[in-house]
Amino acid sequence: MPSFLSLSENHLKQLKEDGVIILPSIIPSDIINDIRKDTLSWYKNISFNNRISSFIIGNNQWIDHVGLCSSKALKLVLDTDLIKFLKKYFNSDISLGTISIQKKIFSENGIPLHSDLGNGLSIFIYLTKPDKKFGITEFVKRSHLCTIDNSSITKNKIDDATYIDLSKSPFSDKDIIKTHGGIGTVVIFHRSIWHRLPKFTEPGREIIMIRYSNTESSSNDHLVKNSFLNLLSSIQKEVFLENESNKNAPSLSKLGSNLDKPDPYKIPDWKMMLYFMRYKLFSKARS
Repeated sequence: MPSFLSLSENHLKQLKEDGVIILPSIIPSDIINDIRKDTLSWYKNISFNNRISSFIIGNNQWIDHVGLCSSKALKLVLDTDLIKFLKKYFNSDISLGTISIQKKIFSENGIPLHSDLGNGLSIFIYLTKPDKKFGITEFVKRSHLCTIDNSSITKNKIDDATYIDLSKSPFSDKDIIKTHGGIGTVVIFHRSIWHRLPKFTEPGREIIMIRYSNTESSSNDHLVKNSFLNLLSSIQKEVFLENESNKNAPSLSKLGSNLDKPDPYKIPDWKMMLYFMRYKLFSKARS
């Protein structure tokens, strides 16, 4: 059965009301296995230039241009049943804003409760089994509909999201929904829903991260092989390539040396080298 054929009106209603839906083990294992085979050589190649290889920031290894890496991943993200579902949600044409693959290369203390910046929906596709020892994202049900008092918001040195102290918020642990399922689990959530990644003890979690929005929101410049494009239908190409926004997310710049890059990280060369050496010397999450 096609990966997203089971998406229904009930899922649409739940997503609008709860702000998140979890689809356990919905992607067939053969598709997941093919994607993981495609990523192997990219994990082995690490450089400052995220156009043609993977790169490391902190505890994460990233593949930014999936359209150069894996045709199976690209076709999965642009699944026509998923596109139909998302068009119903937005009640408009849609655009693929971002697509990347993230691998956790160290254990970490987690990410506090936060709400992502930007509009639209985020989608996580688990290439590994969701497990609390590898890190599972937790969501506060229906929190995308809540207004948070500024006194609850905490400061963060990187302005990549809005963070909150759970103990000072109107939420409690009983509102938490935890990611669950096996390999191939999909999570679709409103970008403004409050969510967190609790502390985990083992590296190795791999997920495809996607952002979808209407065509008026900014979208990354995607690099893609022409042979991959030829595998897509006209509808898939439209969602992947067309966008009406006059702003593009800065995805084609060289990491490390470009301190004028208009995003929150602005990472200097020496720190990128430090991330790389730390990975080589200490990470257990080798490809």
